[in-house]
Amino acid sequence: MRRTLALALVLLAVVAAPAAADDDPPLFRRTTPRASLDQDAGNITLGVPAGRAWGVESGLRPLPAEGALAVRLRVSDDDVREAFARIAYYASATGRPRQIAIADSEAVAAGEGRVLFIPLDPPPGAVAYRVRVLARLRLGAERSSADAIHARVTSIDRAATRFGSLFSRLLPDGP
Repeated sequence: MRRTLALALVLLAVVAAPAAADDDPPLFRRTTPRASLDQDAGNITLGVPAGRAWGVESGLRPLPAEGALAVRLRVSDDDVREAFARIAYYASATGRPRQIAIADSEAVAAGEGRVLFIPLDPPPGAVAYRVRVLARLRLGAERSSADAIHARVTSIDRAATRFGSLFSRLLPDGP
């Protein structure tokens, strides 16, 4: 009886333990299985299908007291109409909370590359946020190339946003 109980507890512990791959979850995940995603050392490369805006999203992140994001975004596929970053704010930092507000960055068109500065300006009651890098295709296009959009998201001090494009040279990997 004790052996059976001990074996049951060991099996329960093994089943409940996270897999090795779960120890370091990816920074971003696809918003649709039809999108492509490659992540390497903080750099994101993605491609999207036609329809509404598709892309990648981060996990829930706690809101800093004050801060901003620098999103380096480059679009290399002419089938992409626009790419942009979206910040979604949440009233809870755990589980699957509903977003309470969103803020979109400027759009970046095909053939362009820019660093977008997005202040984290949460609505009342927000305690967490997600970053989404999204893109829309041109009318009639069915899919972008797998490496159509290149992005890098960096947290920065909010005061740094006043330096504009000159500051972009100080970000990792240059402009």
